[in-house]
Amino acid sequence: MLEARNFSLSVGTKDLLINTSFRIGDKDRIGLVGLNGTGKSTLLKVISDQQTTHTYSISGEILKSSGTTLGYLPQEISFEDDLEKTSLHYTLQANSTLYELSELIDQMEAELASPEHDHESEAYHQLIHDFSEATHKFERLGGYRMQSDSEKVLSGLGFSEADFHKKVKAFSGGWQMRLLIAKLLLQNPTLLLLDEPTNHLDIDSLRWLENYLLNYEHSVVIVSHDRFFLDKLTTKTFEIGFKRIHEYKGNYSFYESAKVERYEQSMAKYKNDLKKIQHLESFVERFRYKATKARQAQSRLREMQKLQAELETPEQDLSQISFRFPKALPSGKVVLNLERISKSYPLANGSQKTVFQDVNLEVMRGERIAIVGSNGAGKTTLCKILSGQTEFDGRFTLGHNVELSYYSQHQTENLAGEKTILKEMMDAAPDSERRQRVRDILGCFLFSGDSVEKRISVLSGGEKSRVALAKILLQSSNLLILDEPTNHLDMRSKDMLIEALENYNGTLIIVSHDRYFLDSLVDKVIEIKDGLLNIYQTPYADYLHKKEKQLSLESAKQQPQAQKKVTKPTNSTKAKTAIKNNDKKLALLEKRIQELEDEKKELENTISASDFYQSHSDPQKTLQRYQHVSDELNKLYENWETMVS
Repeated sequence: MLEARNFSLSVGTKDLLINTSFRIGDKDRIGLVGLNGTGKSTLLKVISDQQTTHTYSISGEILKSSGTTLGYLPQEISFEDDLEKTSLHYTLQANSTLYELSELIDQMEAELASPEHDHESEAYHQLIHDFSEATHKFERLGGYRMQSDSEKVLSGLGFSEADFHKKVKAFSGGWQMRLLIAKLLLQNPTLLLLDEPTNHLDIDSLRWLENYLLNYEHSVVIVSHDRFFLDKLTTKTFEIGFKRIHEYKGNYSFYESAKVERYEQSMAKYKNDLKKIQHLESFVERFRYKATKARQAQSRLREMQKLQAELETPEQDLSQISFRFPKALPSGKVVLNLERISKSYPLANGSQKTVFQDVNLEVMRGERIAIVGSNGAGKTTLCKILSGQTEFDGRFTLGHNVELSYYSQHQTENLAGEKTILKEMMDAAPDSERRQRVRDILGCFLFSGDSVEKRISVLSGGEKSRVALAKILLQSSNLLILDEPTNHLDMRSKDMLIEALENYNGTLIIVSHDRYFLDSLVDKVIEIKDGLLNIYQTPYADYLHKKEKQLSLESAKQQPQAQKKVTKPTNSTKAKTAIKNNDKKLALLEKRIQELEDEKKELENTISASDFYQSHSDPQKTLQRYQHVSDELNKLYENWETMVS
């Protein structure tokens, strides 16, 4: 499908890849991994032709087989030309051929209905013929499923029916990213390139996307810091390291273990080559000036020089840095208590959006809690209530001797823009011991060398978030509330944070969409749904398992009874009646579809006849009937798909 040969890539004076080769085959599922800055996103842009050679220096070949189509999801998007379109209209454009054909059909329908046309002219007869051909082609290519397919994908990614008719500009950046994902999936490219697709998805939409991609019939390349996502979907891993691409024939977990083994083998070879070089060097120095050994010495010298030229220190990017939170005095047994808490927000139309109503919650010392729920359910609002950052109705009691640290998604507002990163961290360090570790901590959060001297004001949003999170590690607390702490972290930074939190001796409350992160840390789950708190006294993996079973049961209940396989005889009259009624409805629906299809075919033959206007006293009425039949058929097709799905 796609092959790179002797491929090199550089940005300015920085080489990202040098003389490397790789191949993406049909139906490959590849995870693209590597440290931040190694060129993962850049490589996807180049493959997808999103950048010109004026920006990047490229040499070698990238060959694509005929028929290869590309779909690319970048980390940053722009909807400048589509802001006024509705979300449904935007996704309907996924198949440009069908969309343009539907626009053409609408245009021809308007022309056919225009009273200005000479109904006996050759041009009008040609228009009828073209209209008939276009509708046949539209139906043959699946045009009548276009809207229902778009609605299914949008629903799977979390959009409600009301959202289908909202303009693109009304959605936040995260929801606009979901729109682009929906459009890409509907385009069904043979090679799908996804750069951090999980960043803006909640648990439900993430689960839906995973299942969709598991059944995707073409090739996928994914850049992601979500281990669960990579493990579930990928069967190969491409690692960018030392300006090469190394292939591992397995998912991310396989890659991690295989990488350690490869490193050990490389290190053994490296040490062995060093010994050879030392031995050869000793021989050359001893015999190079002896006439009887000169030829042998020269041969050894050439061998030594070749080994030195090929010698590479094995790459070891496994972090050796660990960090522990400063210890705080223990809190009381009850850390916090909520009694009959209610919270509402005013809406633009004057009404109120109720987030919580009469909620109760007690958090005990040492608990490690995940707060989960769909986007907009109230996870961040609950964190703000617990940390005293927002007003509410009800009673909130903070326990004895509680020292609270809170990392919010808006924590960057508390950073001093005029300070450098290093100065901001040093000023936050409570003692000299902590100040000595500041550079180590910044290194874990992807700041090293001269980058620590950057001013806060010039940093990107993601960089500011990492600084704010790094500051949290310097503060002593016995209650830590973290709202999406991993959004801008790579795998290594997350591992360091997980290790620090595993050794944290206080109470921990986390909001995160990163399942590996939660699974490593929490033993209790609070699910927010419909303004209520559902408590699960279980690790996160067990909670997910329960939710999967629950969703499977709900899905089974929603399936039409006629489609279920009955494994045991039943005497239930109600069950038999339900099956019988469904069969009857389906049969009547199919009968009606057949009748309308027959009528539509007759009308098409009538309209396309050369003497249509001479033999009919009211041709406009026939055209209107044709449109009515077509519209009714579209609705019946959708009803039929719902009943048999």
